[in-house]
Amino acid sequence: FRMSWLRPPPAGTKLTPWVPDLIFIPISRAFERVGVYFYNRVLNKTEIGLFDKRWNKNVHGPYCHWRYYGTRDTRLMNVKLSELPAWLARREKTPGAFYNEVMRNIWRVHNKYYSGPVYGNTVKTIFRFIFCYSFLCWLVKSHRYLDFQKTMYHW
Repeated sequence: FRMSWLRPPPAGTKLTPWVPDLIFIPISRAFERVGVYFYNRVLNKTEIGLFDKRWNKNVHGPYCHWRYYGTRDTRLMNVKLSELPAWLARREKTPGAFYNEVMRNIWRVHNKYYSGPVYGNTVKTIFRFIFCYSFLCWLVKSHRYLDFQKTMYHW
């Protein structure tokens, strides 16, 4: 039992490349080179994606992505209105700080809802995604039902 479409072509057969490959391979290589250039010249010079500089393995133990390793400050809800400008002035406003804050919150939500002993059930996670997907689909299509509701009892 041999499958002819799996056999290699006979020796000396001239194979012409598939036409979309002639178009997409040079484009994808160009994108790859631009990505490598951007990584080497821009991203590599920043501290994006690295561990927090204030983390010390001997003091804090293993690195937690969702934990803030800087000095604790007053929570925003506990700041008085007169202290608000000073509180805002103490915040770090660099792009790296914004990135780190977003990533800390993403890791915090992941750790709280999608991992750990309480939420470790894969079936629950799958059903959460199914519910979110169906709700978003309903939300996108809900404008179709508004006209129907207006004319339902007006025959």
